[in-house]
Amino acid sequence: MFRFGIIAGALGLGLMACTLPQMTYVEALAFCQDKADAAAGPQGVVGLGVGTGGTNASLSISLSDSYLRGDDPQVVYETCMNELSQNGQISGVSE
Repeated sequence: MFRFGIIAGALGLGLMACTLPQMTYVEALAFCQDKADAAAGPQGVVGLGVGTGGTNASLSISLSDSYLRGDDPQVVYETCMNELSQNGQISGVSE
């Protein structure tokens, strides 16, 4: 009986790990907009700092696979929203 409890508990934890993350409608809009922005072109961040140890600078540039494939940002956005809706990942009422 004890062994069954351990197996059932482990199976339950395994299934919980496979569930898709939930997000609100507003979070889904922002998530998909970020994906569309990444498909529109390279994204970059520039940093400059001054401290007691001197100055430092950083530069980061990222290219999404959607951009490299030449995907239309509007199509990327619509596909993202459709996938999230169909997978049941959007919780709450749409606005």
